[in-house]
Amino acid sequence: MSSAKAVLELEALIAQLPRTDQLRLLEDLAGRLRARESSDGDSEQQEFGAELAVMARDRDIRSELDAIDREFCVTDSDGLTED
Repeated sequence: MSSAKAVLELEALIAQLPRTDQLRLLEDLAGRLRARESSDGDSEQQEFGAELAVMARDRDIRSELDAIDREFCVTDSDGLTED
């Protein structure tokens, strides 16, 4: 199979996904390509950053972080400072 035909098939499959899944897939792929492309530095740190970016876009993780934030928001008024 030629790469042009494979690309067309992938595009057709991706078009069948919901828009949010299409966007997440493209962002994940872009992050992986960027991490691979900039391998001249510390690749482990770059991979970790790419994984964090993927996690930051993950709906389930964001939902859990929002729940934790709501649970602990009462401590914002406890009188303690960040100093």
